[in-house]
Amino acid sequence: KVEEFFPAHFNVAKNAYSLFIMPFQRVKRTYQVSAKKRGLHRINRAVLELGDFIGFKSERKEINMDEEIVVLPKKLELAESIAPLGPLGGDDSVRRWIIDDPLMTIGIREYTGNEPQRFIHWPSSVKHGSLMVKKFDFTTDNSVLVILNVETMKPCGKPIEEELIEEAVALARGVLEEFEELNIPYGLATNAYNEQSEDWDYYYHAGLGAGHLGALLHTLGYIHFRVPRFFENTLRDIYRKRGNYTTVVIVTPRILESYLEPIDLLAKAVPRTVAIAVEDEYLDDLGENIIKYRWKSND
Repeated sequence: KVEEFFPAHFNVAKNAYSLFIMPFQRVKRTYQVSAKKRGLHRINRAVLELGDFIGFKSERKEINMDEEIVVLPKKLELAESIAPLGPLGGDDSVRRWIIDDPLMTIGIREYTGNEPQRFIHWPSSVKHGSLMVKKFDFTTDNSVLVILNVETMKPCGKPIEEELIEEAVALARGVLEEFEELNIPYGLATNAYNEQSEDWDYYYHAGLGAGHLGALLHTLGYIHFRVPRFFENTLRDIYRKRGNYTTVVIVTPRILESYLEPIDLLAKAVPRTVAIAVEDEYLDDLGENIIKYRWKSND
């Protein structure tokens, strides 16, 4: 008999089953469990009970599993989750900060069925009698740094606003997946606590590909709510590093007044700066050169 015990927030607390095994036989059981909460979860305990087929003798042994499972943030569609703050309108406005540079469009090619429908170029499709899509030239000269903030208030000793932070983490995932789909190199920085770094936070340089995206999504799943440093200090450090990014996307639960000056300073150092906030307080106080979005659930 096998008993496996799962951590809190899983859909089952214990999975138990019995089986009969012959000598030198190996049995593999596959089943599905799910977690209701993002984060690092540990499966530590299982109990194995062995006995003969007659039932005269049995032995019970507890096994330390020490297995880690990282649950990723919830998946969302970015265009359906954020709205521009200001006079912008229409679905294209949500993507303006990605593809608004006409120099990035290098031509038109035939639609293969794999491209997003939003890239279909309808005038060319009518002209050629078949679906045509825009062809973009996103090279390493066009790269993005996504900056995630997990701080919501000062002082930090107040109760943690978990739901607010989780929405920001989910939005960050949506932004990363959007750039991966567009083949634009992207990196990630966050002030979330990193126990494996001397700097106590995370910084990933720009990259592309399934492996790069997987590593960043794993980080978004792994991070917790401990904040080792104020977000404005993270912003100032990034400003001092002066990377070769053409766009910086800041994703934050809310804008605090102490963020205004370092965000405006950073916006002067890169060609394009985008701010996405779950709550829109102080969002409109950022400089006019900053593209601003708020979470649609505020409607």
